[in-house]
Amino acid sequence: MSISALGGVSSFDFYNSSSIQSMYDLMRYQYSINSSLASRNASRVSSYLGTQGLSTSTSGVDNTTAFLSLYKSDLTGMEKAADRLSYYKPGNVFSEFTLGSSDEGVAEISTKSLSRAKEFTVDVQNLATDTEPARYSITENGKTTQYTSKSNTISLSNADATMTLKGTGTTSIYTGVDEDNIVSAMKDMVKKYNDTMETLSVGKSLGSGVYSQISDMSKKISNGTVLSMVGLSYDKNGNLSLDEARLKSALENDYDTTREIIGGQYGIATNLSQKADEALSKSVTSIMGRSLLGNETGLLGSGGSIFGQSADLGQDYLNLMFDYSKKTPYAYNNLYAVGSMLNLLG
Repeated sequence: MSISALGGVSSFDFYNSSSIQSMYDLMRYQYSINSSLASRNASRVSSYLGTQGLSTSTSGVDNTTAFLSLYKSDLTGMEKAADRLSYYKPGNVFSEFTLGSSDEGVAEISTKSLSRAKEFTVDVQNLATDTEPARYSITENGKTTQYTSKSNTISLSNADATMTLKGTGTTSIYTGVDEDNIVSAMKDMVKKYNDTMETLSVGKSLGSGVYSQISDMSKKISNGTVLSMVGLSYDKNGNLSLDEARLKSALENDYDTTREIIGGQYGIATNLSQKADEALSKSVTSIMGRSLLGNETGLLGSGGSIFGQSADLGQDYLNLMFDYSKKTPYAYNNLYAVGSMLNLLG
């Protein structure tokens, strides 16, 4: 089959698939330069995935770039949210200890920071009034010390915390984990997972590889029974949902098992984090099911650029132009190559 020559390139050269790919790459890269100039970033392109959000353009380049950018952002967010619930990862919620009171009718406690476990008992004899100070004692490590205070709100000397006296009686102050923080972290992880799945659903028409991503991500992160033990379930649309009351009940009734199910070595959060990490390490070709400028780097790119180590427009563009030109019999007379170079220099 013959294809009409364009810009000094013969039908024979267009029949050659490598020449076609080279010209396609060159045109795609010219598009990236024009887009960069339009956004007043002519000197460098930090990443081919720079578009935030889905493009309104009908251009496949726009939509693919926008999808990859959003997918990368979603995966990064999901991995970060999941790591907050993996108890062997730094900064996880299960390691953020706080102090609690066994009887908040006697005293409430608010922790600023806690570097080590604390346990002590507070005995309140009377509350502070306009005419009398509060009287209370603290027993810690077998030693009891008596205190008075003009206020019922007290900055503790034995812990970086504030205690508010509420009534007479005795309460035990203990080290624990704030259940509300865990619930909040779970809500965030569920949202990030659902956001990721929504992005994949929107982008599934952009390439066959996206369907594989949907399949990988939608594989159950655990069986239904285990999920339900910590308040998780899938709805009819395949989204994760969280029953906060059930999660709180699980934390109160069997904290250790609940922590293991969520954030252990084979836990739900650990599984999601691994899914995100594996997807981020895939090449763009693998994700899309087709090549983009011959790119085989991971979704995170290399050296901050999806094109490879160099993020310099001129260097990468001239290399592409050279690769294209040398594959045609009219190398230096190739009108597209010359015109493109003038566009760049102009």
